[in-house]
Amino acid sequence: MKTLLRLLLSCLVLGSIACSAQDLRSRMEQMKTAYTASGSIVLLDGQTLVIEPNMPAPVCALPREEDGKVAWYRYAFPLSSITVPLADVDESLMGEDRVFTNPDAPIAYKPGDKGDAVMVVVVGMPGKKFRALIYDREKLQHLGPGPHSGSDYGQVQDQVEAFGLTFNDTTAAHEFVTALRNAVMMAKTQAMAH
Repeated sequence: MKTLLRLLLSCLVLGSIACSAQDLRSRMEQMKTAYTASGSIVLLDGQTLVIEPNMPAPVCALPREEDGKVAWYRYAFPLSSITVPLADVDESLMGEDRVFTNPDAPIAYKPGDKGDAVMVVVVGMPGKKFRALIYDREKLQHLGPGPHSGSDYGQVQDQVEAFGLTFNDTTAAHEFVTALRNAVMMAKTQAMAH
């Protein structure tokens, strides 16, 4: 009887892990679809993504009201690629901000204007860093047409605690964040089960 009970329990655990892995893959596919216009996502394994943003990534300007005036914060994430182990992402700190990618936005801005893009910020768990390939924006902008090697645009390896991804479509950004948050929680649940 004990052997039969153990066998049934093992089947239930294995079945739930298989279902969870299938659901995790579907979340990753949702992320790939949502990110198509902004870059590509490669599934390294069931727990790791490699995100390759379109280059050059835009410089994102974010207006904030401070002391009755609008201050502009600029963000640029010059990533060729970033490797993202899902269990290393802090799903509670993911954020979406409407940003402006037009360099003239600070001149034409009126309070209440909405940005033309969405910046999604992904942060690692405390003490975790993501492996990234970054590039020099200036070198990339001065290259002529044709194929180029990473050294031509100053590509180097780096470790980053957070990164931003830009989406032109608000719905795609929201779908990406929802799918990533769910995939992270599933990956962490699977890691705890092992």
